[in-house]
Amino acid sequence: MPQLRTIAKWINQTMPGYSATVIRGYCNTDRKMAGTRLRRPGKGREGTRIIVIKAGITVLDHNAAETYRCNQEVFDWYEKEKMKIMIWKGK
Repeated sequence: MPQLRTIAKWINQTMPGYSATVIRGYCNTDRKMAGTRLRRPGKGREGTRIIVIKAGITVLDHNAAETYRCNQEVFDWYEKEKMKIMIWKGK
């Protein structure tokens, strides 16, 4: 599976009107202790985050640092959007 930086490059090159930016992502892993107002601090998780903008509106915000998130989700989104553009253009 390609890295998010590679997918962002594809988006910027092949999808006119879309702008993809890759930044550092962070996810909090604190857990709530059952039956109390306390929390157990976690280590946290760092990763990569991709933000795709079209006409000033965020259409995709994917943080790979979150649990069970993978780059396949972004790749699938890219393939769907690319097909929509090709159908719209009549190719």
